[in-house]
Amino acid sequence: MGTRRATVARTVLLTVTAFAFLPLGGMTAAPPSDMEVAPILTAPAKDLDTPPPLAERWTDTEWGLSIAPPAGWRRSPADSLNPVTQPPDPVFEVARFQLRVVDTSLYAQPIAPTSALLTDAGAVLSIGVARAGSSLIGARPEKSEAALSAMPGFVAIDEDTSYEGLRSVTRFYFAKSTGRVVVVRLFADEDEWASVREPLFASLETLGADPAKPLGPAPIVPTPSPSPTPSPIVEVVDPSLAIRGQIISRAAAMLNIPYVWGGNSTKNGMDCSAWLSRVWAVDRHSTDSIWQVSFAITKAQLLPGDAVNLTTGRDPKRLGHIRLFEAWANAAHTVMWVYEETPPRSVHRVVVYDDRYQPIRLSGLSGAGLALIVPGTPAPERTSTPRTPRPTARSTPRQTPRPTVRATPRPTLRPTATAPPTISASTTPRPTPTPVPTAR
Repeated sequence: MGTRRATVARTVLLTVTAFAFLPLGGMTAAPPSDMEVAPILTAPAKDLDTPPPLAERWTDTEWGLSIAPPAGWRRSPADSLNPVTQPPDPVFEVARFQLRVVDTSLYAQPIAPTSALLTDAGAVLSIGVARAGSSLIGARPEKSEAALSAMPGFVAIDEDTSYEGLRSVTRFYFAKSTGRVVVVRLFADEDEWASVREPLFASLETLGADPAKPLGPAPIVPTPSPSPTPSPIVEVVDPSLAIRGQIISRAAAMLNIPYVWGGNSTKNGMDCSAWLSRVWAVDRHSTDSIWQVSFAITKAQLLPGDAVNLTTGRDPKRLGHIRLFEAWANAAHTVMWVYEETPPRSVHRVVVYDDRYQPIRLSGLSGAGLALIVPGTPAPERTSTPRTPRPTARSTPRQTPRPTVRATPRPTLRPTATAPPTISASTTPRPTPTPVPTAR
């Protein structure tokens, strides 16, 4: 059971020592009226049998504490003690003495004995009592091997630590008959420790404490900052979606406009760049100047209302062309739905994706949105098929009909008393002329 209590005591001591190195700083203010600037002092180099000089004994009857600090040290003003920390310091500081004072403004408000204080003070001796309800109350280190009988009515335990160039020695005095705990903490910069160690321990031997006096006040818990009033949630609507919808609607309303190279009239005709400029609602641009109102994107970033642009430099024909992207026509993203002004008039159709075209986006539009897949097949390209000339019909000459010669019947001689019969000869028919062939 004794070993367990000793373990608990050591755990408590380590916890308290850790508070010496909490990173707290000071504020600039006017120096306190009761603070005097002391010269830099070091322990005198005398014979080991000669004790270091000490100052007059300091006594606090309210807390039942007294000690003789090293000679030449200055007492810190009460306003610089007991800073509010999180977690709270389990020790209520009653008095503090320090080797030197350089920047008096540090002590106009509570400041913990940390690196900021030691840079100015060099070394610090702090005396206090455990706070009511702290983790130090209830520890019983009497049977610990490390326990010291340093003062009548108390059992003491020392804790020596070093952290980032700071040296800290803490001695805990546990009252045997009551639950009171007196704590003395020695802090020094490592560079100062060799010169202040002897006078500090000599001062420690002069400590007097009353075990019947009260514990320190309960620690002050910092008041939590009030929770900030939540700002009303303002839904930020990306206007890009609405603008894209307007672009597609304008493109659908500008179909069947005649294609005219260099044209810029919805009535008389437009070319591809003038048509897209009107759909995007920007000033007239060409395929080579459209970059002034757009920026390049990747194929994978294409969304409805974006465009694909073929500059004259990338066009083998040195003409250039631009199309408005609407959707993909297959899952492989090899064909797409576009609106474009192309001979003979503006159309809405499926075309094959051409890597020579640079995907671009109207300035100001975000990447919000989704490119849909609307199945479609590209229409076959129009080609002019030469007409096959009809073969010339050859005229077949008609056979000239031969004239038909009819035999004239011979007259029958009848004997009469009349004059001799008159022979009437038939007129010989004329041949039909041969027709001349006519070519068809």
